[in-house]
Amino acid sequence: MSQIRWLGHAAVEISMVGKRIVIDPMINGNPLSPVKIQYFQGVSIVGVTHDHGDHLGDTVEILKMNPSAKLYATYDLEMYLADQFKVPESQLIPANVGGFVENDGIKLALTKAVHSSEHSDPTGIVVSDSRNTIYHAGDTGLFEDMRLIGQVFNPDYALLPIGGRFTMDPKQAVLAVEMIKPRKAAIPIHFNTWDMIRVDPQEFVKGVKEKGYEAILLEPGQSIEL
Repeated sequence: MSQIRWLGHAAVEISMVGKRIVIDPMINGNPLSPVKIQYFQGVSIVGVTHDHGDHLGDTVEILKMNPSAKLYATYDLEMYLADQFKVPESQLIPANVGGFVENDGIKLALTKAVHSSEHSDPTGIVVSDSRNTIYHAGDTGLFEDMRLIGQVFNPDYALLPIGGRFTMDPKQAVLAVEMIKPRKAAIPIHFNTWDMIRVDPQEFVKGVKEKGYEAILLEPGQSIEL
């Protein structure tokens, strides 16, 4: 069964072709997380959009729990984690912003994001199999190249931050949906974790639907089948 499960904040679990992929797995310190770290036993791929603590999160611990799991992030960030936290080379998928990299039936790509980070550039992550393509935008402001991301990757689902202050707000994220043109639905993430990013997600949902696209508002722990 293929599905997307939101785990609060920017943490998202994607299940496809029998694999579990988790992106930006901040669990400890995530007041919205419906799961504990033990939940990630059996994860196949850990994707990290950038190195801020609320996105890098529990990546190192999850990789240690799963010695056969792979880390997917920019090469420079991978090298930092290898040097500072002894993540072995065997767990790294070397990559940077560009085209798809295939790993055991899953296609992965990194995209541009407009944000900040300490080690390497911030990114979005695209995850695809033969049936569905999912774009996780990471932390980002609105930028015109989202139109190109939509054209190149043609995502079925777009996971977009809407919390404002550090990322797009709901109105800007609606404009992002217009540029990306997700074929099935847009899903808001990165909001209401803390007061500084508290917004009304219904503003996003309403705006997306007014533009003729589908929006799905998930509660932390809720999933949709693809």
